[in-house]
Amino acid sequence: MVHSSPISDAQGGGGVQQDETLALLLRVIDSLDALERVQVQLVRELRQLRVAAGEGDEVMDERAHDGFADRCRAFGLTERESQTLAVLLTGATNRKIGRDLGVTERTVKNTLHAVYVKLGVSGRSEAISKTLRNLR
Repeated sequence: MVHSSPISDAQGGGGVQQDETLALLLRVIDSLDALERVQVQLVRELRQLRVAAGEGDEVMDERAHDGFADRCRAFGLTERESQTLAVLLTGATNRKIGRDLGVTERTVKNTLHAVYVKLGVSGRSEAISKTLRNLR
C-alpha cells in the first residue's frame, strides 16, 4: 500500500496547480503594489489639503476639495463623515482621527461605522480600497 502525503503531492504532482497559484499570487502582489501607489498619491494630496486648510479654509484648493466632497456626497456621506474618511485615508488611527477632528474616539468609531454602511463595506481596509478605486 502506497501512501502519498499532501506535501509530496503538492511538491511533485501538482505542478499545474502550483503554477496557477503562483500566477494568482503574482497578480495579487501587482494589484497591491498598484493600490499602494494610488494610496501614496492620495495621502500626498490629502496632506496638501490639510496644509492649505491649516493656512485658512479659504485658501484650500477648491477643485481638489470639491472633487473629494462630490464623490463622498455620491455615497450619501455627510460632511463630518467625509472629513473622517479623508483623515482615515492618511492611515490615521481612530485616536488620531479624533484628535484631528476634535471629537472623541467613540464618536470616530460611530462615524466610521456609518461610513462603512453607506459605502457598503465591512471595515477600514475595504473603505480605503473602495474610496481609492472611486477617486481615480
